[in-house]
Amino acid sequence: MKFKIQISAIAAVALMASGAYAGEMADACVAALEADGRDTSGCACLEEEVTADAALQEEFLTLGQIADPAERYAAGSDAAKAAMDKCTR
Repeated sequence: MKFKIQISAIAAVALMASGAYAGEMADACVAALEADGRDTSGCACLEEEVTADAALQEEFLTLGQIADPAERYAAGSDAAKAAMDKCTR
């Protein structure tokens, strides 16, 4: 669950910073996770899931405004949680 929360935070920040351009969200995710010494294998998957759905893009932008990672994950829709669950371990 901690990794999923970390991914949702990174995804939200990357979407805000990059405008969800192809590859940039995954790159931001990888950079942030590598800096923390974490597994980055879910970053490309998460980018594919989120950027393929305009509603998820908007949701991740909104989720990125929630400061607490646990609250952010809890606030996610079933679709957002499904994307995080699918792409993270």
